[in-house]
Amino acid sequence: MDMRMGWNLDSREHATFNWIRPIPAYSKTASNLSRSGVGLLDESRIIGGPIINMRVLKRRFVFRAGVVVLILIFLWAMAIGPEPPARIVISPGELVRAVTIQRESLIDLYLIEHVDPNGRDAQGRTPLLIATSQQDWKTARRLVDAGALVDVADKNGFTPLMAATMHGNLAMFQLLLARSANLHAEARCADGRDLLGFALDGANPEIIKTVEERLPQMRQWTSSTRRAFTRTLQAGDREQIRLLLGKHTTPPAPEGKSTPFLAYSIAANNSSLFATLLSCGADPNTALPSRCDKDFLALLPESLRSYQY
Repeated sequence: MDMRMGWNLDSREHATFNWIRPIPAYSKTASNLSRSGVGLLDESRIIGGPIINMRVLKRRFVFRAGVVVLILIFLWAMAIGPEPPARIVISPGELVRAVTIQRESLIDLYLIEHVDPNGRDAQGRTPLLIATSQQDWKTARRLVDAGALVDVADKNGFTPLMAATMHGNLAMFQLLLARSANLHAEARCADGRDLLGFALDGANPEIIKTVEERLPQMRQWTSSTRRAFTRTLQAGDREQIRLLLGKHTTPPAPEGKSTPFLAYSIAANNSSLFATLLSCGADPNTALPSRCDKDFLALLPESLRSYQY
């Protein structure tokens, strides 16, 4: 009997094997035992199982060790590497200068960086006011979309809405008007001009009409409203005549005059003007001023010219 096996061979349970060097399936040493009576274990299960498990464990260990090494290298590189560059802060004044010189590339960059669009230059002008004054409507629209305030005036009281009105750009006028939160159509600049005056200069009928509708109730006629009234009289626009008459509590007079239009229509025997004024709401009880204009008195008969005295 082979010495590499134990002595208890009366059963499979008592058979003892050398696990390190088991007996081959076909041994050269003769055996008195019949092979059919002994159940041999599968050699591949005895040898292969533990080896495969060891290989899996080794691979997992190597993988985990590699991950740890990579993390350590990354932390080490961050510790000794250069610090990231500090973010450059762009002042609102830079956007003002870019709009002034019309540098589109810089304007694009500053708007992407969300630079405050409400900076001012030495004259108090915002980028939006500069763009509308230069008729750079594309940049003006982008500034409005970026949050530019449309009611901010410069040191002379000039606003972006006035600039758009002066140039007669209806689309920009409507955009700025829609974004306006504190519109005062009667407000004047340092030179005495107001929004209606700029609208008359721009000669856009739609803008003029809109501005007239936004005027508040006033007692005295201004230079702009007198100009607008004369224009509507010449055009025969009764709707606008009625609108302007309704905005004032005193009768209208020609520019630079104190005598009302209604009195001029009577003195000049202008029945068409007289009928238009009355149909549009002119007061038929309008009184003459204490001193009438000379050109008005010249229209009267000589017997009535001494009225002013």
